[in-house]
Amino acid sequence: MEVTKINDLKKLKEGEVVELPYFDDNTPFTARLKRPSLLTLCKAGTIPNNLLATAQKIFEGEKKGNVKDYGEVLHIVVSVALIEPKYDDVSELLTDEQLTAIFNYTQFGIAALEPFRKLRKKYLESKKAGNSSKGK
Repeated sequence: MEVTKINDLKKLKEGEVVELPYFDDNTPFTARLKRPSLLTLCKAGTIPNNLLATAQKIFEGEKKGNVKDYGEVLHIVVSVALIEPKYDDVSELLTDEQLTAIFNYTQFGIAALEPFRKLRKKYLESKKAGNSSKGK
């Protein structure tokens, strides 16, 4: 077993190019993302004090809570995670599905995006077969 090289760790800051859920049927969304630490964002004050309890619930995997507060934490994390394009350039365009996918990526890596890819595949197969249920 080798010690991890610092240069390998520095490359993590460059992020990873990731295919995210589409904006619509014809508009893909590929972005460069990094995986910020939720705890580090809390410690640095990036997540404000009034949202720390919500951030803790998210960190602990709790699915229930104040939707507004969850949304605010989600947007904060996504704003830090998006390297290219910048969050400020696309924030008004992002769908709930994209926000969730980016957040899940920050917590669990590329494997967290697999459910979105499966849904898209199912939707495309359904559309090809003439079913308008959108794969739901």
